[in-house]
Amino acid sequence: MAQLTRTQALEAIEHGIRVNAIGVGDVVTNFLNHFMDDGRGFLAEHGTKAPIGRAADPVETAEIVAFLASDRASFIVGSVVMADGGMSVAIS
Repeated sequence: MAQLTRTQALEAIEHGIRVNAIGVGDVVTNFLNHFMDDGRGFLAEHGTKAPIGRAADPVETAEIVAFLASDRASFIVGSVVMADGGMSVAIS
């Protein structure tokens, strides 16, 4: 994902397009409800294993998307913003 983001960023920048990515951890949504009875509960429970001790609320991820799409992030290009509750820094 990181290398694809960087490659796409370099190809798109000349067209005024900034490409970035978000590496998300567990987010409590209904995404898994098609596969299990309580997908939200599973995600919430699984999120407790992250160093932060919980799963994310969808609004937390949406805030990152809104920031990256805004002019406030106009100099951010080819980055992967990790929003995984610390999992990426805890895994060695």
